[in-house]
Amino acid sequence: MSDFTTLLDDHVPEILSRHGVPGAAVGILAGGETTLLGYGGTNTAHNLPADPDTIFQVGSISKTLLGFIIGRLVDRGQVELDGPVAPLFPGAGIDERITLRHLITHTSGIDAQNMIADAPNLLADHADDSVQASLVHFVRRPLLFAPGTDYSYSGPGIMVAAAVVERVTGRHYTDVLQDEVLNPAGMSGTFTSADQVVTRRVAAPHGRDAQGRPTLLLDQGWQRHWQLPGWDVPGGGVLSTARDLMRYASYVTSPAAPSGLFRIQAHRGSAGRDIGLAWMLEERAGSPAMSHDGLTIGYASRLVLIPSHELAYTVLTNSLDGWGVAEDIEQLILTEAFGETPARALSPVGHELADALEGTYDCGFYGTITLVRGRFDGEMRVIANQAPAGPNQYVIALDSPDRLVLSPPDTLVALGPDGSPLGDAASFVREPDGTVSALRYHDRIARRVS
Repeated sequence: MSDFTTLLDDHVPEILSRHGVPGAAVGILAGGETTLLGYGGTNTAHNLPADPDTIFQVGSISKTLLGFIIGRLVDRGQVELDGPVAPLFPGAGIDERITLRHLITHTSGIDAQNMIADAPNLLADHADDSVQASLVHFVRRPLLFAPGTDYSYSGPGIMVAAAVVERVTGRHYTDVLQDEVLNPAGMSGTFTSADQVVTRRVAAPHGRDAQGRPTLLLDQGWQRHWQLPGWDVPGGGVLSTARDLMRYASYVTSPAAPSGLFRIQAHRGSAGRDIGLAWMLEERAGSPAMSHDGLTIGYASRLVLIPSHELAYTVLTNSLDGWGVAEDIEQLILTEAFGETPARALSPVGHELADALEGTYDCGFYGTITLVRGRFDGEMRVIANQAPAGPNQYVIALDSPDRLVLSPPDTLVALGPDGSPLGDAASFVREPDGTVSALRYHDRIARRVS
């Protein structure tokens, strides 16, 4: 049995320091044995040690719990994945072609990421933030593409899927979540509201200052305060612990799980990448894996399942910059579990491809990005053209990696200053004539505009 505790104890404190992240909790389930660890602290202003029962916002890992519920309803015959959802919402304006499968796999064409920008206005004066109330803010907006013809990560599409759950069951989403997932999985430390966690150890949200030091982020997101709006609970508002996510990992890979949870339901438009019922399906260390990342204002998280090797792990951090911590800890776990695996194939961006990639791409309310040749031969870089924020709006900053190389056949990978890979930056859509018509930047479609 691998000694994950010694391995992580030897490396994680340095990883946190290097990335400017105050704290992390790690859970590993390997061969039926669970390892739970905490590092650093919960809050730079009022610090407590982070431990396996510290509560973090887990962000979009929340979507997999919705996928579980939908899988359960499908198995019971209460919903059909390929049944149109519009009849459940008469007069709401939902496109009649959209099915539940489209919603839970981000293939509906629903965009409406403007809800993030507009949230400070939409949530003002104690406005209704229920799942059902969310629909009026986006369902009549034009679709990005015809349902089922493409893939683009869509938080509002997930809101519609949760609204379907409420209409079919006649119950509030959080009550369905409690009865269908949290209680049977034994997730006694998982919640959906600030009121529920106020007496517990909670990790506060952080970013980094100009010197790279952790700094508290208070009232800096699209939500009213710390807690995400009710309509964001299914897509990103679950609050959980490393201990509970390992209980969840065990439950979703047991015979009690819905039958179609990890079955390929759609393709994500990039080689080797598919999606089940909200779970991202792609290989880790050469083995089929199911995963989801989470990112909210002040938190970054990751949950990965590799059932063929009886392995699951999660990394929870209390920083907007915690994705680097998750990447580094994941690599430690995978190396310990599988040994040294072949490095990911990376290659220079050839001149023909660079010509095809150069241009500007529309990222919706975020703004645009421009791809240009990098400072080094065979590399590209991103110039971010941030959209201005309107009155009382919130705009997520576009990142601008300045060293991109190719991971064949269709993905651009960011490199650090030392040339080491940092992770995927974008995949691209290449037409039969060789032109590049779009990027998938952070999994959202960005069409070429020039």
